Amino acid sequence: MAGLSGDQCEQVRKRQAWAALHPIVDVLRREGYYAYLTLGSDNEWLVACDTELGRVDVRIGPDGLLVEVWDTSPGLFWDDEDERRRAARERLARITLPAVARGLLDPDEEAWWDETDHGVGLRLRLQVPFGAQHVLPHVVEEMLARLNADLSRLERRLIE
Repeated sequence: MAGLSGDQCEQVRKRQAWAALHPIVDVLRREGYYAYLTLGSDNEWLVACDTELGRVDVRIGPDGLLVEVWDTSPGLFWDDEDERRRAARERLARITLPAVARGLLDPDEEAWWDETDHGVGLRLRLQVPFGAQHVLPHVVEEMLARLNADLSRLERRLIE
């Protein structure tokens, strides 16, 4: 990309990312996922899938495809009718979540308290080599199962 301005290089890079991700959409759709190309919050192309088990994002990473599965588990304490008690329990969960996550989760996992959903959020990341696109649906399936199992473990620890 010698001889191109910074803006031109950026446009070429984005077109290359779009072209590299387009076959990923096809691979995931063939396996029944509703996959689509979209711009992420960082203004970079990604493949997104919204499933009943969680959300999936696939980006171009430094050494392959960066696969992220994530979701939130809404209303951890919604069964508590006393609003002040519920707010206090949510505050305690927000405070203790980082320590619980460090003890339970792997380094490729990130947990947070979601204020909108009033529950735990979790994101898992995995780098998949560029040549392994054909196994992507299987990888996504396994990651979504792990996501939900780990979300359940986190919730159980927070309500104990």
